Amino acid sequence: MSNRSKKINLIICGIAFVIMIGFLFFVDDPNDILQAIQSSEPGFMLLAVLCILLYWFFEALTLHAVAKEVHPKQKFRNSLSVAMIGLYFNCITPFATGGQPIQAYYLVKFGVPLGSALTALLSKSIAYQAVLTVYSAVILIFKLQYVVDTNPLMMPLIIVGFAVNTAVIMGLLMLAFFRKPTEKFARFLVRLLGKIRIVKDMEGKLKYIDNEMEMYHKNFQFIKKRPLLILKMCFYTVIQLIVYLSISYMIYLAFGLKGTDYLTVISCQAFVLLISTFVPLPGALGAAEGSYVLFFKEIFGGYVHLSTVIWRFLTFYMAIIGGMIFTLLVNKKGSFAPEESAAVSSLDKKGGQQ
Repeated sequence: MSNRSKKINLIICGIAFVIMIGFLFFVDDPNDILQAIQSSEPGFMLLAVLCILLYWFFEALTLHAVAKEVHPKQKFRNSLSVAMIGLYFNCITPFATGGQPIQAYYLVKFGVPLGSALTALLSKSIAYQAVLTVYSAVILIFKLQYVVDTNPLMMPLIIVGFAVNTAVIMGLLMLAFFRKPTEKFARFLVRLLGKIRIVKDMEGKLKYIDNEMEMYHKNFQFIKKRPLLILKMCFYTVIQLIVYLSISYMIYLAFGLKGTDYLTVISCQAFVLLISTFVPLPGALGAAEGSYVLFFKEIFGGYVHLSTVIWRFLTFYMAIIGGMIFTLLVNKKGSFAPEESAAVSSLDKKGGQQ
């Protein structure tokens, strides 16, 4: 991701934050907002902050579990730095696509061989996607009727979000266990897109797919032989999702609201997460806030817009701020980062020669 693109996306996120605050003061009376903040329970607000900090911690812990397995010298502070930088780039790139490539770069920067770094990131991705898909399925089973009764128009978006997450994990597993059929299908798809001139360099794309599938298959063999590691990562991810989805409930309690159970609140939060996954904007800007208001308007009542701002700041803008801090610390000599490895230095030199 170029510096220009990063700056543009950061500016977009900044503008979105200003618009969100402006909208809050437009739809709600400033005096009511101030009174709501003053009358809120600070203890529960602190618990909401603690939830997002725990979310970051388990993000790092999951990455560290597998990074330590592939590279025994890996330190937790390095895993934490890489995790936070990944969250930052996920927030400022469409479909959260910027996180993993930059995490691979920084893992190599910390001395992890590139192949091991890719294996670690793939393992973590599979664990997260599997847990999220199972969790979403359970929520849909128990709270499908609730959505039909309260937000029937949101059902198609929820289904699409669930289908996207399911397709991702199914694709990863298909490639792992049924490599040849998946490879044939991918090659057929590329040739088809080449014939209708959507893909230009068809032979180059076919070679790229072959190399990627070969690397993925080798990495998966490593994962398959370590069931305890998989269980550990899945366990950490379950806790991570629970604390993340509990943020809205902490905000709900902070405003002294009653009448809605914990499962309903975290289910609504999960539906917002599902919808946000397929919106092609950094942080699903607009869609995340809009769907949050729609799902929580009956739960939060007059506090819904203020709760949206608080939730969004904790889950999105705090990750950007925290990730930027870690990025600056890592890039600053004498801080978290050691000297760059030979692999990264070599890559940088090649980049400079082009």
